[in-house]
Amino acid sequence: MIELSREEARELAVAAQGLACTPTEPPTWEQAVDTVRRLGCIQIDTIHVVARSQYLVLWSRLGVYDPTWLDAMLDPHRAVFEYWGHAASIISIDLFPYFRRRMQWYKQRYLHEYDWSQQNAHVIDEVRRAIREHGPLGSTHFPAPEDGKRLDRWTWYGNKPTNLALEILWSAGELAVLRRVNFQRIYDLTERVLAEWHATDVPDPDEERRVLAHRAALAMGIVLPRWLNDYFRTRWGSRNHGGPTPAAILQSLAEDGKVVPVTVEGLGTGYVAAENLPLVDAIRAGQRSDHITLLSPFDNLIWDRVRTEALFDFEYRLECYTPAAKRVYGYFTLPILYHGRLIGRVDPKADRKERVLTLKSVHLEPDAPPVEELAETLRPALRSFAVFNGARAIRVESAPPGLAEAWTEDWE
Repeated sequence: MIELSREEARELAVAAQGLACTPTEPPTWEQAVDTVRRLGCIQIDTIHVVARSQYLVLWSRLGVYDPTWLDAMLDPHRAVFEYWGHAASIISIDLFPYFRRRMQWYKQRYLHEYDWSQQNAHVIDEVRRAIREHGPLGSTHFPAPEDGKRLDRWTWYGNKPTNLALEILWSAGELAVLRRVNFQRIYDLTERVLAEWHATDVPDPDEERRVLAHRAALAMGIVLPRWLNDYFRTRWGSRNHGGPTPAAILQSLAEDGKVVPVTVEGLGTGYVAAENLPLVDAIRAGQRSDHITLLSPFDNLIWDRVRTEALFDFEYRLECYTPAAKRVYGYFTLPILYHGRLIGRVDPKADRKERVLTLKSVHLEPDAPPVEELAETLRPALRSFAVFNGARAIRVESAPPGLAEAWTEDWE
């Protein structure tokens, strides 16, 4: 059995995610599409202190690119679809059949069994009818109830039950996201948005498990059984789901040559997709990552916090929901990926009107390279990040001595 050190496993995870090599040429549309396909899915998030997470994931791998490419993958190119992948996600279109069973589960659970759906069947029927008759619609196309009352303080859909109806019909697979306008979903019938894919048969459960498990292993580089379910938020082998466990699924793939078992120092048995074996050979021969970038808190490499700590010895918590006085690092900190290691984090904020990127704080790990080195080597990544966020200047409010002076700059 192949034996990997913790460092080699880390390098494999970084390389499989497309984060090992610094881009040397301007990115292309084809590279962007291939990146999404390789990752399988990209988590969507609403936080907008800098470019939203889904756009940052591609920037971290490609450098400065046209963010409208990601929108165009959804509409008009239909290279992706939006659904519950790793939370709400942009998912490679070839995986659509393997989420059909999840849609059936949501349909049964939330359309047929959910008390709200039974009590508001007329609202759901009205939303169906409106979209079927009038075509693509978003939440703003539906009026609020005449009394205008918000149901309660924490009701996310405000005073519009039609918002929840749209969400339920989308989760159940009856509606699909056609496009987004100012980040607002515009829905249409799935049979019209994804006619070719909607007509396909639902794969049997075994095929679904094998395809999604293999794609997760391919994207993760190295996967331990206990990490597998998190990637596509599957529930294989869980108390409520039953069926084969992640370990059994991976072992079955290994018997068919789709993945190869390996031993990881201090972590036990893991698996590597057969397609990634050339990466394993190169890494064991001494190849190492040279890429320096920032990562979204929801980047595929680090979204599993347990796996991140196990592989990178880096503890990360998103603090945007923590009261300001209790935050340790900042509101929306981005980990710094530096030659295959996570060596610190920055808390950025983009002032789009003034075109200024402010680093509100910079925190480094104890084993980070010397500040004198980082002052030079991190500057290109920070400038690229600023340009991607439409900034023409960088300001640093709090950082280890020497970094604020080195990274503060203006350019036209």
